[in-house]
Amino acid sequence: MDMDEFKQCLWNYSREINENTNRVFNPIIEQFGLTTLQFRILMGIRQSGSHTIGSLANEIKMAGTNISTMCKKLEKMALLERIRKPEDERVVLVILTQKGQDIVSEIDQIIIEKITLYTKAESEQTMHEIIIGLKQLNKLLQKMGQTERY
Repeated sequence: MDMDEFKQCLWNYSREINENTNRVFNPIIEQFGLTTLQFRILMGIRQSGSHTIGSLANEIKMAGTNISTMCKKLEKMALLERIRKPEDERVVLVILTQKGQDIVSEIDQIIIEKITLYTKAESEQTMHEIIIGLKQLNKLLQKMGQTERY
Protein backbone atom coordinates (compact mmCIF):
# COMPACT_ATOMS: atom_id res chain seq x y z
CA MET A 1 0.00 0.00 0.00
CA ASP A 2 1.48 3.35 -0.94
CA MET A 3 1.38 6.39 1.35
CA ASP A 4 -1.31 8.18 -0.62
CA GLU A 5 -3.61 5.15 -0.36
CA PHE A 6 -2.80 4.81 3.37
CA LYS A 7 -3.51 8.49 3.93
CA GLN A 8 -6.84 8.22 2.13
CA CYS A 9 -7.85 5.12 4.14
CA LEU A 10 -6.78 6.79 7.39
CA TRP A 11 -8.78 9.91 6.58
CA ASN A 12 -11.89 8.06 5.39
CA TYR A 13 -12.04 5.52 8.22
CA SER A 14 -11.36 8.16 10.88
CA ARG A 15 -14.26 10.23 9.56
CA GLU A 16 -16.56 7.22 9.25
CA ILE A 17 -15.73 5.96 12.74
CA ASN A 18 -16.45 9.41 14.18
CA GLU A 19 -19.76 9.68 12.29
CA ASN A 20 -20.86 6.18 13.28
CA THR A 21 -19.87 6.69 16.90
CA ASN A 22 -21.99 9.85 16.98
CA ARG A 23 -24.88 8.09 15.23
CA VAL A 24 -24.87 5.28 17.81
CA PHE A 25 -24.24 7.16 21.05
CA ASN A 26 -25.67 10.66 20.58
CA PRO A 27 -29.34 9.59 20.56
CA ILE A 28 -28.84 7.69 23.83
CA ILE A 29 -27.11 10.62 25.51
CA GLU A 30 -29.56 13.20 24.11
CA GLN A 31 -32.49 11.31 25.71
CA PHE A 32 -31.13 12.60 29.02
CA GLY A 33 -30.85 16.19 27.83
CA LEU A 34 -27.07 16.04 27.49
CA THR A 35 -24.55 16.57 24.74
CA THR A 36 -21.80 14.05 24.07
CA LEU A 37 -19.23 16.45 25.50
CA GLN A 38 -21.27 16.96 28.67
CA PHE A 39 -21.48 13.19 29.05
CA ARG A 40 -17.71 12.87 28.55
CA ILE A 41 -17.21 15.42 31.33
CA LEU A 42 -19.53 13.53 33.66
CA MET A 43 -17.81 10.22 32.81
CA GLY A 44 -14.40 11.78 33.47
CA ILE A 45 -15.53 12.90 36.89
CA ARG A 46 -17.13 9.53 37.61
CA GLN A 47 -13.96 7.62 36.72
CA SER A 48 -11.77 9.58 39.12
CA GLY A 49 -14.30 10.59 41.77
CA SER A 50 -13.41 14.26 41.50
CA HIS A 51 -11.41 16.66 39.37
CA THR A 52 -10.19 20.20 39.37
CA ILE A 53 -11.20 22.14 36.28
CA GLY A 54 -7.59 21.93 35.09
CA SER A 55 -7.25 18.17 35.53
CA LEU A 56 -10.63 17.63 33.87
CA ALA A 57 -9.60 19.86 30.95
CA ASN A 58 -6.42 17.76 30.54
CA GLU A 59 -8.40 14.52 30.57
CA ILE A 60 -11.05 15.75 28.11
CA LYS A 61 -8.42 17.57 25.98
CA MET A 62 -10.19 20.93 26.07
CA ALA A 63 -9.38 24.43 27.24
CA GLY A 64 -10.04 25.02 30.94
CA THR A 65 -12.31 27.99 30.23
CA ASN A 66 -14.56 25.83 28.04
CA ILE A 67 -14.67 23.08 30.68
CA SER A 68 -15.46 25.64 33.37
CA THR A 69 -18.39 27.00 31.35
CA MET A 70 -19.72 23.50 30.70
CA CYS A 71 -19.35 22.57 34.38
CA LYS A 72 -21.38 25.63 35.36
CA LYS A 73 -24.17 24.46 33.07
CA LEU A 74 -23.97 20.91 34.48
CA GLU A 75 -24.05 22.40 37.98
CA LYS A 76 -27.24 24.30 37.10
CA MET A 77 -28.69 20.98 35.91
CA ALA A 78 -27.84 19.58 39.39
CA LEU A 79 -25.55 16.92 37.87
CA LEU A 80 -22.35 18.09 39.52
CA GLU A 81 -21.24 20.37 42.28
CA ARG A 82 -18.15 22.32 43.16
CA ILE A 83 -16.56 21.78 46.54
CA ARG A 84 -13.43 23.16 48.15
CA LYS A 85 -10.73 20.67 49.02
CA PRO A 86 -10.69 20.47 52.84
CA GLU A 87 -6.89 20.42 53.13
CA ASP A 88 -6.44 23.37 50.74
CA GLU A 89 -9.50 25.57 50.31
CA ARG A 90 -7.94 27.32 47.32
CA VAL A 91 -8.49 24.13 45.30
CA VAL A 92 -12.02 23.66 43.94
CA LEU A 93 -13.10 20.16 42.93
CA VAL A 94 -16.03 19.14 40.77
CA ILE A 95 -17.89 16.00 41.85
CA LEU A 96 -21.04 14.27 40.67
CA THR A 97 -24.24 14.76 42.58
CA GLN A 98 -26.42 11.72 43.23
CA LYS A 99 -28.55 12.77 40.24
CA GLY A 100 -25.40 12.99 38.11
CA GLN A 101 -24.23 9.55 39.26
CA ASP A 102 -27.64 8.06 38.50
CA ILE A 103 -27.80 9.52 35.00
CA VAL A 104 -24.23 8.51 34.13
CA SER A 105 -24.89 4.98 35.40
CA GLU A 106 -28.11 4.72 33.41
CA ILE A 107 -26.52 5.96 30.17
CA ASP A 108 -23.52 3.71 30.73
CA GLN A 109 -25.78 0.70 31.22
CA ILE A 110 -27.73 1.42 28.03
CA ILE A 111 -24.47 1.72 26.07
CA ILE A 112 -23.15 -1.54 27.54
CA GLU A 113 -26.39 -3.32 26.60
CA LYS A 114 -26.15 -1.98 23.04
CA ILE A 115 -22.52 -3.01 22.68
CA THR A 116 -23.31 -6.45 24.13
CA LEU A 117 -26.21 -6.93 21.73
CA TYR A 118 -24.03 -6.27 18.68
CA THR A 119 -20.89 -8.06 19.81
CA LYS A 120 -22.48 -11.39 20.83
CA ALA A 121 -21.49 -12.93 17.51
CA GLU A 122 -17.92 -11.66 17.76
CA SER A 123 -15.22 -13.76 19.39
CA GLU A 124 -13.06 -12.47 22.23
CA GLN A 125 -10.16 -12.62 19.78
CA THR A 126 -11.93 -10.36 17.26
CA MET A 127 -12.81 -7.79 19.91
CA HIS A 128 -9.23 -7.91 21.21
CA GLU A 129 -7.92 -7.34 17.67
CA ILE A 130 -10.22 -4.33 17.26
CA ILE A 131 -8.84 -2.80 20.46
CA ILE A 132 -5.25 -3.49 19.37
CA GLY A 133 -5.92 -1.81 16.01
CA LEU A 134 -7.49 1.22 17.69
CA LYS A 135 -4.53 1.52 20.07
CA GLN A 136 -2.08 1.32 17.16
CA LEU A 137 -4.02 3.98 15.25
CA ASN A 138 -4.07 6.21 18.33
CA LYS A 139 -0.30 5.80 18.85
CA LEU A 140 0.36 6.67 15.20
CA LEU A 141 -1.81 9.79 15.42
CA GLN A 142 -0.13 10.81 18.69
CA LYS A 143 3.31 10.50 17.07
CA MET A 144 2.15 12.52 14.08
CA GLY A 145 0.74 15.18 16.41
CA GLN A 146 4.05 15.55 18.22
CA THR A 147 6.07 16.39 15.12
CA GLU A 148 6.66 19.85 13.71
CA ARG A 149 3.64 21.71 12.42
CA TYR A 150 3.59 22.58 8.72
